[in-house]
Amino acid sequence: MELKDRLAELRRLRGYSLRELRERIERATGERMAISYLSSLERLGGTPSVESLTRIAAGYGLTVQDLLEPVDFSGNQTDSRYPQSLLDFVDDRKLGPDWLETLSRIEYRGNRPDSEDEWNAIYSVLKLLSNRRTE
Repeated sequence: MELKDRLAELRRLRGYSLRELRERIERATGERMAISYLSSLERLGGTPSVESLTRIAAGYGLTVQDLLEPVDFSGNQTDSRYPQSLLDFVDDRKLGPDWLETLSRIEYRGNRPDSEDEWNAIYSVLKLLSNRRTE
């Protein structure tokens, strides 16, 4: 399943209009997203930022990991599926396969992180946000 299909499916399954989703995102995060942006993600696809994915997930009451779980990114992956910097980062921190999968799907402004510092920054934000959801 492509990300655009996942986003459309989630909204349809929950019975939210785009306006309702935007309001839920704003209540959950304090940030406002344009309805036109949410619509274009569902219709045209694209690669939203980590921040946008985090906000959308929060609007559904999900973690980014849960939001991306059914998304198939295999068309973009080669035999060397994971960057070495990510493998090193996950190994150094003794993170499990779920984190490896989640982090491997992240791009920031159309680029995949390529250093352990960049992976750490993204992991820290996702970890903080996922801890907030469980409190």
